[in-house]
Amino acid sequence: KEKFLNINKNSLDINNYPIIDEFTSETHWSQKGDEVCYVGDISKNRGIFELIKSLEFNDSVRLNLAGTFSENTAEIVKEFKGWERVNELGFLDRKGVAEIYQKSKAGIVTLYPIINYLHSLPVKMFEYMAAGLPVICSDIPLWKGIIEKDQCGITINPFDPEELAKAINYIIDHPLEAEVMGKNGSKAVEEKYNWKIEEDKLYGIYNQLANCF
Repeated sequence: KEKFLNINKNSLDINNYPIIDEFTSETHWSQKGDEVCYVGDISKNRGIFELIKSLEFNDSVRLNLAGTFSENTAEIVKEFKGWERVNELGFLDRKGVAEIYQKSKAGIVTLYPIINYLHSLPVKMFEYMAAGLPVICSDIPLWKGIIEKDQCGITINPFDPEELAKAINYIIDHPLEAEVMGKNGSKAVEEKYNWKIEEDKLYGIYNQLANCF
């Protein structure tokens, strides 16, 4: 948006935020197992190596992994010791994704801070929030600002599996605080990060254009 504003002040960004009703969860925190989730494309740059390695620092947590592997990533990570605690789920439809969110206690989005992601807003982060999950994400400044402002998760160095493990363990070991983080994230989505708001912005643009003719 900022780049286009330098060219034309009539610029507006439409963000790919979640539809709230898709991920609303009524599962009580006490009904969840010691499970965390990652949903999306699975690749090195999206932090899958460190995520699987982080499981070596905990004896009980399982990872619900949903998505499609890129290139030969699967062959590599399946050799890691932490793979024995992965629930490999493959590609899931929207209903399947929602079910994974209901089972999990945290959502992981530890992408590398490469140019592709530094100024992007990962939709999965907001889906986790919408589902009432604490978010564990990369300490990319843009993301960190959102997580800290809304007090809805933990940011970590995505290159450090042990730091990631500590964040996961903190969520598991502090259920009351984790549940509050989840509720804070859900509230933030209801108030700011949802498709209804973006939809209204988009229709506003269409109406302006229509009135020009």
